Amino acid sequence: LQLGNHGSNLTEEELETHSISAWKEGKLHINRQIDCNLNSYSRSFVHGGPYDSLKDLALRFLQNKVSTLPVIHSSSPDGSFPQLLHLATLSGILKCICRHFKHSSSSLPILQQPICSIPIGTWVPKIGESNGKPVAMLRPNASLGAALSLLVQAGVSAIPIVDDNDSLLDIYCRSDITALAKDRAYAQIRLDELSIHQAIQLGQDASSPHGLFNGQRCQMCLRSDPLHKVMERLAVPGARRLVIVEAGSKRVEGIISVTDVFRFLLGC
Repeated sequence: LQLGNHGSNLTEEELETHSISAWKEGKLHINRQIDCNLNSYSRSFVHGGPYDSLKDLALRFLQNKVSTLPVIHSSSPDGSFPQLLHLATLSGILKCICRHFKHSSSSLPILQQPICSIPIGTWVPKIGESNGKPVAMLRPNASLGAALSLLVQAGVSAIPIVDDNDSLLDIYCRSDITALAKDRAYAQIRLDELSIHQAIQLGQDASSPHGLFNGQRCQMCLRSDPLHKVMERLAVPGARRLVIVEAGSKRVEGIISVTDVFRFLLGC
């Protein structure tokens, strides 16, 4: 089994016995090799406190590029013996914001604006446009290896899976990679021989009433949807992103994530 783009070869036995600390050390070593300036990658424990504002917590998420932030508190003056109070997420903070403005969204005109009229998210460039970051997309017959490489190279957490007309079929996320651990599937596959279609099918629960490519895994919105509607959908636990599609054809027009919303709201 070959993991990553740096030729890290591990046997099944080594993978089963590998510790989290060993993985972190390996990642640190790779980052130091990539960094031309040999900057130090050691960083302090990122956390929040019970009296931090939601804005400060959100900025901490964006600045440190983390998906979960432990909220801890210590009753000792020196901060010893901290206790875990909560695990904060951006979607959780967004839920608080939506709840606060639920009956007064009309007082904030920006919340009524359609998402296509504000600088938020990543959009498929229009014909003739060369600026902007393109949306990474793949066909269902593309290899799993290609998907994993694109996730890393594009620096994204999900890739829309589309047909020949760029209509949305499904989505492959970084979280889907954990499905390879089911029944030790990683030990029986080759990344370049398994298609994305097969990889998603591999991770499907046999007892699930939903089939492959039925859209249940994809949270969608339209370019005409107002910002407050998008925020409410992203505040639902587990909905980390929305794929912007064209009405009717479901042709992918862009992606908007929870992080995109906070970057826009905080002007980052």
